[in-house]
Amino acid sequence: MIKIVAAHIEEVRGIRKLDIKLDQATFAISGPNGSGKSGVIDAIEFALTGQIGRLMGPGTKDLSVGEHGPHVDKAKFPDAAVVKLEVYFPALKKAATITRKVSSPKKPAIAPKNSDIKAAFDDIAAHPEITLSRRDILRFILVEPTKRSEEIQTILKLDDVGQTRSALNTAQNRLQTALKAAEAHANASRDTLARHLNIAEFKAEEILTAINLRRKTLDLAPIDKLGTDTRLDQGLIEAGKAIEFNKQAARRDLKALTDAVGGVDAAGKPAVDALLSGLSRLESDPSLLQALHHRALVEKGLDLVDGPLCPLCDHEWPDQEHLRAHLTAKLEKSEEAAKLQAALLSAGTDLGRECARLRELLVAGYRVANAQDDAPSKSAIEAWGKDIEGLRGELGKMDGLLGLKPRLSTGWAAVPKGVANALAALVAIVEAKPDQTATLDAQTFLSAAQLRLEDHREALRRRQRAETASTEAKATYDAYCKVMEAELEALYEDVQDDFSTFYRLINEGDEEKFTAKLSPSAGKLDFAVNFYERGLFPPAAFHSEGHQDGMGVCLYLALMKRLFGDGFTLALLDDVVMSVDSGHRYQFCKLLKTHFPNTQFVITTHDRLWAEQMRSAGLVTGKTSLSFHGWTVETGPLVESNVEVWDDIAASLGKNKVPEAAGTLRRHLEYAARRLADNLGASPVFKSDGNYELGELLPSVLARLRDLCGKAADAAQSWGNATEKDTALDRKKMLSTCNGAANVEQWAVNKALHYNEWANFGRKDFEPVVAAFRELLGCFRCDSCKSWLYIVPRGIPDAVRCSCSCVNLNLKSKGK
Repeated sequence: MIKIVAAHIEEVRGIRKLDIKLDQATFAISGPNGSGKSGVIDAIEFALTGQIGRLMGPGTKDLSVGEHGPHVDKAKFPDAAVVKLEVYFPALKKAATITRKVSSPKKPAIAPKNSDIKAAFDDIAAHPEITLSRRDILRFILVEPTKRSEEIQTILKLDDVGQTRSALNTAQNRLQTALKAAEAHANASRDTLARHLNIAEFKAEEILTAINLRRKTLDLAPIDKLGTDTRLDQGLIEAGKAIEFNKQAARRDLKALTDAVGGVDAAGKPAVDALLSGLSRLESDPSLLQALHHRALVEKGLDLVDGPLCPLCDHEWPDQEHLRAHLTAKLEKSEEAAKLQAALLSAGTDLGRECARLRELLVAGYRVANAQDDAPSKSAIEAWGKDIEGLRGELGKMDGLLGLKPRLSTGWAAVPKGVANALAALVAIVEAKPDQTATLDAQTFLSAAQLRLEDHREALRRRQRAETASTEAKATYDAYCKVMEAELEALYEDVQDDFSTFYRLINEGDEEKFTAKLSPSAGKLDFAVNFYERGLFPPAAFHSEGHQDGMGVCLYLALMKRLFGDGFTLALLDDVVMSVDSGHRYQFCKLLKTHFPNTQFVITTHDRLWAEQMRSAGLVTGKTSLSFHGWTVETGPLVESNVEVWDDIAASLGKNKVPEAAGTLRRHLEYAARRLADNLGASPVFKSDGNYELGELLPSVLARLRDLCGKAADAAQSWGNATEKDTALDRKKMLSTCNGAANVEQWAVNKALHYNEWANFGRKDFEPVVAAFRELLGCFRCDSCKSWLYIVPRGIPDAVRCSCSCVNLNLKSKGK
């Protein structure tokens, strides 16, 4: 994978200009909320992937890298927003640089332009999951099983697994619906044939009894067995007998149709009631209807996705995966609407079966009308049949259902006014026909029976094909899910073992027997964790927010280990341990150092103590950490000068750039004064706006440490500890004798001798000032770990310490 050597950030997000040397090591950036820390993460992520995760996902509809990636003052000049990274590829043993501008995020400048270097950068660009922010952590923990499955499979680059399962499930459902329709048609054709044969039960014996009775009348050989290719009119056609109208069959067909007309609305009432209820709910809640419209559109869009270009609006996304993730997120927002949609479509399918049954009756009635050449009844039946067929089509789709409420409210079948009269007239025509002779009745009976049997056989063949397709689709889906779950179980078993190990480590001494279980099923991933050996429960059931945060980070690390293996060399962690108990943070440092020794973590935090703990635990050093102490829109982050600040000042003086050196020194003193005022509990004159000048803060800091050293000397004397007393007095003496302290005291007395005058100094005049303040600030640092001194606890302190405890001035005197 990749490690970062250095970063140059200019006019990106809240950063105006910033250079950071990371030296391929884990790096920590600390500072209060709103100081610009996350801007560094955004910039690095942008340089590597061409995108900024904070500007994507739910709730970011109106955000974009192009408009909101540059600093607000450069929003109209995206070409000014640029990030340059110097990187190293451990696997290739090669160094490279990548420069990316917000104005052309998909066209980074890469040097050298080797194919292997470009391929390596392309690979890292496909892994935005190297960035973990606070909002991302709990998406693994406090989410529905379906969403968790999607999120984790996305990280593990198993998107195709879920998409294939979903596609197979969709195919299975559609083929099941097609089977129901084929079954309805087969049942209707069976009823039509049974009505013609006038039999009580649709059995082979009864069919043959009715058929052979007519064949005997015509002196035709009886049919002994009803096979798949048996012709009921066998011998009739060969004898040249004409196929004519059968009066008794026509009577039964017309009676069935007339009865259906009278009871048609009652037949579909349950389905109609369900449809009207659902449609009324949509009308009363417009947001549901809007979600449905969007859902239908997004579903179509998902089916059409075949690249990074959105098929709905032509907007170009970074890649196809991000476009699919965006559309999938939209679908998830409309889950309630989706459930309502499923209920409406189900009721539509039920009413569609009633439509199919009615249509078969209309077809039989039309045949009678056609045989009698009765134009009015033919026209009425044909028009109604087309209307019913059109209705059946509308019932099968959501767009069609939405416009059916008026019709459903007044009678779903919409029986035309002239149908009843036309049927009555047709019945009269049939009744007026003379009764047929036994011979003619038998001939027409067999001919019509054969036609209806052929219709039924074709309907059965269609049903068989639909059943085969549905069965095979289900078998395919079940087999895929079985194999998928077996593979995912093996994969998740590795993940859950690593997750449990990591979580036990950061909670050492608390949950030493902690275990977890990831259980995949069709499109879902259940997650349960042990709670003090009382059983497995969802993470939110009993664990605190801090523990949930810890779980989220541990699961993320386990997933990244599974995804990259030894190639996991970079992760950007943006304020992700804010709720982890302070007592467990040393263990978190231990986790990163022991299990991920070859991974470079870039960590931001607003917690000063956590930043100090990372240094004292050896996860980062003074050279691999940076502190922001504030932010302004004009300057960007107010940054703690790095450990080479004195070298930077010397370099400026070497070029005779005194104003530049003076500005660097002042910024460093401003940072140090604010930091030390907080660390030591200094007491400048209170200002409600918190806007303290350097001349107000530094004198109070100096006075505070002197006071603390005096108290430490008194406490040591009370305990009879001469060595500690001398140590405290020596530090107090250093504060009193260094030239820097004298300068600070003069600021408070004489405003003319002010730091604002430094820019007017000559080089020889300013060099003693630099030396004096370097000596002064050294009094506030540990010579060993170089960390700033701080009091513990805050408020009424017991000691003055450094991060490595080499400095540990006791302030608590012995009781008398």
